[in-house]
Amino acid sequence: MALLLDMDGLLAAITSNARGITGIRTAFDHDEWPDRPPGMYGSEAALHLTSFPEEGSGWTYLARGMDLSEYEIEIPVYTLVVTSAKARRSRQWMAPFIDRYRTAFDTRASILNLGAGNTGSLLYVSGRVVRSIPDWPEYDGFYMLRHTLVAHVKGSVDRG
Repeated sequence: MALLLDMDGLLAAITSNARGITGIRTAFDHDEWPDRPPGMYGSEAALHLTSFPEEGSGWTYLARGMDLSEYEIEIPVYTLVVTSAKARRSRQWMAPFIDRYRTAFDTRASILNLGAGNTGSLLYVSGRVVRSIPDWPEYDGFYMLRHTLVAHVKGSVDRG
């Protein structure tokens, strides 16, 4: 089978994996984000948002030989835990999610099977605290973690 990038499938796999992270109350895929955060969150009731790879390095296409290629895609995801009104608790509530995300996306469970013979992996690369998401002003002021994942999607290519 030829290499085929199924971006919706890849992002849905990330969202599905995030739903299993301890403390995530709700996880939204890249095309499901609510206009504003629904409800108040707490230490074990966070919101996960899978983003589209618009920021950072985006994606790279790599020719790996005569019959194999790979996409390398940087994908930002967000963990929203607390409103600005509860910022004093934010560090304590956020801290466990750093390791929970790394564990969820840096294990064998993150090996991807995206159909059509394509395989790959999903790796946790980095994270940081942010107080806003570009183009989503209703989320401004919330205490959030922005995690960066890198997906490697590999498959055969006919260069004949």
